Amino acid sequence: MFKKILLPVDQPEYNEKTLAVVKDLAIKNGSEVVIFNAQDNSGTIYWGGHPIIANIAPGSSGEYSDDIEKKPSRFFENAPIVDDAQAKSIVEKVSRYFEGNDIKVIKRTSIGDPPAEILKQLELDPDIDVIIMSTHGMSITRRFLLGSVTNKIVHHSKVPVLVMR
Repeated sequence: MFKKILLPVDQPEYNEKTLAVVKDLAIKNGSEVVIFNAQDNSGTIYWGGHPIIANIAPGSSGEYSDDIEKKPSRFFENAPIVDDAQAKSIVEKVSRYFEGNDIKVIKRTSIGDPPAEILKQLELDPDIDVIIMSTHGMSITRRFLLGSVTNKIVHHSKVPVLVMR
């Protein structure tokens, strides 16, 4: 029996199959559902509007390092601004799926590294006893090279994780 289900969401048009499973489990078990979105605030360096792939620290080698130290604003002129409004909007839209049922929905947002913020929810709320999340279906190669939020959660969570595809 699940007391509280953590549902990390990353977009308002979330996987319908995952939402249906969460709703069904919540109704059958009388579970609370925590809908959570974390907006990534990791810095991306921009050069004239184009992201630079590597994070280059001042003093490191590379064709951009001298310019970063002299004119750092040039690199961040088109960087996206991260705020909680987008996270709240996503959580609000997903929460509508659970309306009309006797499911208690808790809405939470955060700004930070999504896997770290998801795992932090487990520390902040010890009643969460399962994480249910969707995967975007990355290939093994892409997951190995880029990592994925789902992959990190599966390997570091202290509670069971149900991954839906």
